[in-house]
Order: sequence, then C-alpha cells, then structure tokens
Amino acid sequence: MGILGIIGLIIGIVLLIVLAYRGVHMLVTGLLAGLVVILTNGVNIWDTLVTGADGSSFSKNMTGFIGAYFIMFMLGAILGEFMSKSNYAKTIAVKLVDIFGVKNSVLVVLLATILVAYGGVSVFVIVFAIYPIGLYVFKQANISKNLMPATILLGAGTFVMTCLPGSPALTNVVPTSYLGTTTWAAPILGTILGIFMFILGYAYLLWEAKRLREAGIGFEAGPNDVVEEITAESKKDLPNFFLAIVPVILIFVVQLIGTKNGLNANYAVCLGMLTATLFIVFTAWNRIEKKLESVNKGTTGSIGALMNTASIVGFGGVVKAVPAFSAFTNFALALPFAPIISATTATAIIAAITTSSSGGLTMFLNMMAEGYLAKGVDPEILHRLCAVAAGTFDSLPHAGPNVTILMVMGLTYKKAYKYMFVITCIIPTLATILGIILASLGIK
Repeated sequence: MGILGIIGLIIGIVLLIVLAYRGVHMLVTGLLAGLVVILTNGVNIWDTLVTGADGSSFSKNMTGFIGAYFIMFMLGAILGEFMSKSNYAKTIAVKLVDIFGVKNSVLVVLLATILVAYGGVSVFVIVFAIYPIGLYVFKQANISKNLMPATILLGAGTFVMTCLPGSPALTNVVPTSYLGTTTWAAPILGTILGIFMFILGYAYLLWEAKRLREAGIGFEAGPNDVVEEITAESKKDLPNFFLAIVPVILIFVVQLIGTKNGLNANYAVCLGMLTATLFIVFTAWNRIEKKLESVNKGTTGSIGALMNTASIVGFGGVVKAVPAFSAFTNFALALPFAPIISATTATAIIAAITTSSSGGLTMFLNMMAEGYLAKGVDPEILHRLCAVAAGTFDSLPHAGPNVTILMVMGLTYKKAYKYMFVITCIIPTLATILGIILASLGIK
C-alpha cells in the first residue's frame, strides 16, 4: 500500500485543488479528496472520516476547528457589517486616499493591512476588518476587486508573518520553543527579506492593476458589497476620521493587552473585535439603520466561510492520519542537501501538505530541530529561513485562509487565485532562495 498510498495522497491534493478552482463546494471537495486518500491508503473509512479514536479524522478536525473559531468568524463578520453600515470604513478609505492619492490605492490597502497584521491580528480577522475599507479604495481607483485578496495577503500572509523581526505571528513564534531564539532572530536577514517581498509584491500588484485596467477590467462590486458613490457632498456627511479609526486600533490594542496578560490568543482577538463592534454601535447608533439586520447578515455570512475553511481542516486531518503522510515527511527530512537547504526544503514540503505555515513548521522542528542544531546550524538562521520557507507553499488553493478570503469577498478561484499564488507562493520562494544565499555570506 506504500506507493499506492503516496500516489493517492498526491491525487487527493490535486483533486482538491482542481475541484476548488472549478467552483465545487468546499464541503464536497474536502470529502471527495479525503475519500481518495483514505481508499488508496487502506485505512478504515468510517474511522478516518468520523470517529478517529486519536482525533485524526475528517469530522473531528472539522468540528474542532468550528468549535475553536466559530465565535471569531461570527464577530469578525458582524464587525465588517458595522464598519460598512456606519460609514467608518468609507471614512478611513477616503482619508487614506486623500493622504496618499488615488494612484496609490493598492499601497493604502497594503499599509492598512500591514499595520493590523504586525499587531498580531490573524489573516482570518484582517479580511473582515480591511475588506470594507478596500472596497471603497479600489472603487475610487477603479482597480479590479480580483486583486484585493492578493493585496491583503501580501500585507498579512507573507513578510509580516515570516520575516519581520519581533512579529507576533505564530509562524515567527513557533521556532522560539525549539531553537532557544526570540522573535527577533536574524533581524538583518529578516528585514532584508521583508523589504524584498514588499517591493516585489507591490510592483507585481501595480503591474497587474495597470494590465487589467488597460484590458477594460476595473472595479466591479459583488452582489453583497455595499459601496456607495463618494462625492464631494457625501464627504461632508462622513464621520470623523479619528473616530472611525478607533475600532481598528481597538482590535490591535485589546488583543495585545490580552495576550500580554496570559489570555488565549483566540480569546484576546475575539475580545478585541467585540470591543470594536460595541464602540461602533455606541458611537454611530443613529447612522446604522436596521442594526439587527446587520447582525443577522454578518452571522449568516460567517457560517459559510467557517464551514468551507473547516472542510479543508478536515481534509488535513485525513492526510495526517494515513501512512503516506509519514512517508512524505520522512522523505523531506532525509533530503541529501546542505543543512540549511534541506531544512528549508523539508519545511516547505510539510507546510504544503498540511496547508499551514505554523503547523508545518511545528512538525518539522519537533522532529528535526535538535538534529540540525547538533550539526552546528546557527539557530537564528534556522529560525528565520525555516519560517520564510514555511510561508511558501502553505498557500496552495486548499489552504484555509484562501477559502475564507474568497468566500468573504464573493470571488472565485478562477478570478483571483492566480494573483494570490504569485504573492503567497512564488515571491516567498524567491525570498527563501535569496535568504539562503545571504545566510551563506554570513548575513543574519
């Protein structure tokens, strides 16, 4: 069953990607791909789909994710609704465009995302907070909405997550437990790679925006998007900018204070979003019409995004439960390259299979950290480059954050994923290669 199991695992992942790209519902996609992996690996179908005595099953991984993140998804969606209905999102967008200019609209969304991401807010939350702002900014500049997922992911899912020294992102925190490093490991190397990713990613987005505009493809709101026209007259009725920016700051501050005081990170983020939502309700009470409708719409919208993402997590549970997964990880860990090359390659492979940068990195370091340290590999270099490598192919189509972002924005894989792939897979891979070269020159 060894070779067949490995082939089945590959086919399962490919099937997941193809079906997702063709628009098949993610619950169906996750189950079908999981069944392929189960049947080719000869494991018990019902146990691996449902019961899973050790927790490694489709259903238990899926329901575990739903149980852990339902409140966060719901609060995030409701927050997004109130940010939009209160005109706070519009106010922030107008102010930033006034400061940076319409021609720098991509930069506006990117900087807003970086600010929130560096505060430790996860991609799942950022999409709800930044999307309403991005709608107004992209509309003013007539930039295709298809580029918005890639723009947000450049700010939240690449260099802030893996490169920048001191980042509270889980992918940057995980190595500290295994390597004895801090989140500031290899600061010069990390900063160089972060700047490299920012410049390359930003230049790519500008090029695509121009290319699409010249092809007659501009901004087009989705059926559920609320984007009113911004005129000189309507600007006069907008809320105060400093009032409108408070909810975004509250998410950052409350979650930071919470985690510093020992609260669970998920709990702290939920408190931040709840605080931000309540602030909007109290300060914009008269501006928000049909408040209950906003709550209901946000709650309903969150369920779809949550279930689709959870289905992918369920598939990940199936993958981890079959023998082929161990064969893949053993292959990755035994690659006959120079230590830092084999370490980054193995991390990237495991992250690709698990579709999680932090999960793949944890698995790699748990098995191999001591061995690489024993070989004399600099722990700071290992920390930084493995973190960057973990953020390469963790973002294939079946990755949870991709599913969430596309669901929230009402986009399809066919419309938006190719831009996401360049930003989250190609550019981080180039950064990993550059990092290996710089590290070999003694830069850290």
